This record gives sequence, structure tokens and C-alpha cells, in this order.
Amino acid sequence: MKTVETATRNYARKCLMAFLEGDKSLNWLLGVVRSSGVRGSRLSEVFDGLRDYGDRGRYEEAAAACRRHGWLP
Repeated sequence: MKTVETATRNYARKCLMAFLEGDKSLNWLLGVVRSSGVRGSRLSEVFDGLRDYGDRGRYEEAAAACRRHGWLP
């Protein structure tokens, strides 16, 4: 059985994947991250796991936005 933390992190990961594929907007992704509560090292793990996935420019854009909000170290 998955813990709530694992399920939440997986949800954030799938949403980041949708953004990196160009299916969703940055504002949508930021709303997901805000509401998920995934922060700090847990959010870093999500981003690190998708470093080479999808569009690199969108990855950098999302990471920078999360850093501005203080969600990523």
C-alpha cells in the first residue's frame, strides 16, 4: 500500500511530465505544486528524476519558478 507522501509525490511527478511534454501551462503546474505540498528535497527528487525528460527549456522554466516560490532549494 502506498503512503500518502508517495502518492502525492507521484502525482506531482506526473503533472511535471505533462508540463514538460507541452500539455499544460506553467501556471497550471505551479498550482499543482502549491496544492500538493511537495517541497524541498522531495520536490528536488521529482525534478531530478525528470532532468532529461521532455523539453529542457520548459524544465528550466519550471525549476526556476519553483525556486522563486521557495519550493525548491
